[in-house]
Amino acid sequence: MGVQGLKTYIESSNRNDLRSWAFRDIRLIIDGCNLYYLLYFDCNLDQMHGGDYDAFEKLIIQFFENLAACDISPYVVLDGGADHTDKKFDTVMKRNQQKINEAHDLSMGKRGRVLPTLIKNVLRQLLLKLKVPLVQCLEEADWEIAALAKEWNCPVLSNDSDFYIFNLRAGVLPISHFQWKNVEVDRKTKKKFIQAKHFTLGKFCASFKMNADLLPIFASISGNDYVKLQNIKNPNWEKYSVPGMGNARIDGMLRWLSQFPGPKEAVSALLELTDNEEKVTVQEALLMGIKEYKLISGSLAQFFDSKVIPQSALTGPLQVLPKWTLKPLLEGRMSSSIIDVLVHQRVSLTPQVENFQLTCSNEISRPIRQVIYGLLLLGGKQTENKQALADKAVTGTSKRYVDEYGRQNLRLSNQKVEAIKTKVMEELQLETLYEEPHVVRLQVFLDTLGVSSAMLSGIPRDLQLQMFVTRYWLVNAQPQACQVHLWGLLLGMVYGKLSSTPKTKSGGLDMLLRLKNLQTGRERIYFEDEAKHLYSQWQSCLKWSLNLNRLLLDPLFNPECARLYRGTLVHQVVGELRRGIALESLLMRGSRAEQLFKQLKDAIVSLVGEDFIKNMKTGLEKTQSGYKGQNQLIDDVSSHFEHLMVEDIDDNEDDLNGGNKAKGHKMEISDCLIPIRTRHKAKVRNPGNPSKKYERRCFD
Repeated sequence: MGVQGLKTYIESSNRNDLRSWAFRDIRLIIDGCNLYYLLYFDCNLDQMHGGDYDAFEKLIIQFFENLAACDISPYVVLDGGADHTDKKFDTVMKRNQQKINEAHDLSMGKRGRVLPTLIKNVLRQLLLKLKVPLVQCLEEADWEIAALAKEWNCPVLSNDSDFYIFNLRAGVLPISHFQWKNVEVDRKTKKKFIQAKHFTLGKFCASFKMNADLLPIFASISGNDYVKLQNIKNPNWEKYSVPGMGNARIDGMLRWLSQFPGPKEAVSALLELTDNEEKVTVQEALLMGIKEYKLISGSLAQFFDSKVIPQSALTGPLQVLPKWTLKPLLEGRMSSSIIDVLVHQRVSLTPQVENFQLTCSNEISRPIRQVIYGLLLLGGKQTENKQALADKAVTGTSKRYVDEYGRQNLRLSNQKVEAIKTKVMEELQLETLYEEPHVVRLQVFLDTLGVSSAMLSGIPRDLQLQMFVTRYWLVNAQPQACQVHLWGLLLGMVYGKLSSTPKTKSGGLDMLLRLKNLQTGRERIYFEDEAKHLYSQWQSCLKWSLNLNRLLLDPLFNPECARLYRGTLVHQVVGELRRGIALESLLMRGSRAEQLFKQLKDAIVSLVGEDFIKNMKTGLEKTQSGYKGQNQLIDDVSSHFEHLMVEDIDDNEDDLNGGNKAKGHKMEISDCLIPIRTRHKAKVRNPGNPSKKYERRCFD
């Protein structure tokens, strides 16, 4: 994300653009998406096994505790939906393809960078719990972050090089140079601080004797997420560079621009380098680039201070969002995916580390998403918008569709998925959904996951949602889960519950130690195709069930995501059970751990029936073609973790996660998108997808 090459140039050894700052006692605006990308990858947390969310949670807690120790007041801002102009659509699609490529590389035991699918859920839940001021923007966050930083005159914490272009007097603190783990004490004042590097636009431009208003033009011709000027004849920018300067192209471009007094003269000079038939297009692109970085008063300050809803949400394209959803969206209590559905009729599905020879793991949760689409698009004034009329013109019906961007094999695909209604949804209107009785909203959720209201009894309230999700997964998973996969998942939940309990008794502590030893007692973390695909399916089901529950205003208790899944643990449990280790040996008789496990097991048995569990394969059968046993592990899995320990964060700031273009995976948008039209009526999508597996079974 950001301006290509600029971050590397600023951080080069022969520049002096970053100054040391003993940072304390000040407001700090945090680019939330950049924060969780950089922290997760910088601390080498698990990616191959679906993520270790509890480890990530501990990092976030430590981060904000250290800020508080230094009297730093954080304000976190997260991205929301895509910009209504779709100006970054091509960039987003290319990144999605890169993520698919990297997820595949990880699945093969190679290097890659893919965030676990629930990471944003974990962050939002934790920030709300910690009472850290948070705003989830309704669209892209960069401009709003910059506008707030200018209004409050305080720095931005981010690795996004776009913030080097915005005219921010208080400057930018790159996350990669923010030494938050090491709280130091000033010898004179005895006050605590965090050592940081500080960038200011004034000093940067002074080194070139350049007008700061020229930097947006530099960003446009260098290439950013919004403007890519392919039609300007590429001059030899290097010839303007100072000899010996790193990144001569960037240096030469900046020095060439510095000869002009202002943007008007620079634009005129650039147009002279453009063919006549392209001049109008190039001029419009340059003017748009200048506009992107022009700051006026934003809306975040008012929301942070007094929860005032931005005026932009009440007019224009965003007015399709029901008023009752605005506050929970802005507070981060509701998924921003509903913005993309209502504004763009589009959803980008998160790639996961899975078996890429099988149908995408997000396929299993499509029926859940279809209900979400139905709630959003089939109830209320949204049914008469332009997209509805366009759908009707194409299909001849009033049915509504959402474009889902996921994967087919190794390529980014586009499938048109029909929005549907359950029986209880027939009379529901989106505008008044929040007024519906709890029993109605609950029934929508239960119908979607194929659960009867009678199944609620006997299952504790705080376990219901994850148990219903696990039931849905067991019934619909492809391939069918074995008992070892179910026991591994439930043991992971037990571990999460015990590790979050302040006063865990001796039996629980022993169980925690036993499970921890599973991860450290062997050289390799267990890794098999079947487990990684099944657990990716389960996470997808959980993610979209959580989104549905939030849209329905929580008819069920919202569990803490960080307590439900620890990837390295559940995979290692599967490996041990595959080897023949008795389940009982991991649970002390009469301990709290055994009680919790039995409670979860009994809940699942009550939901699917004893016969279903008995008919499941145990997972102890001889190795078959679809399963890699412990003696068939990919040889370079363990070396992957060694690489992670020494791997620096990539300098390519194009990517939101701080870098890492997928090498060897060059693609154009036209090449990587596979349009597929589907009404999701149980038709086979590819040879590896069993027909009717994901038919409306949840409504049977």
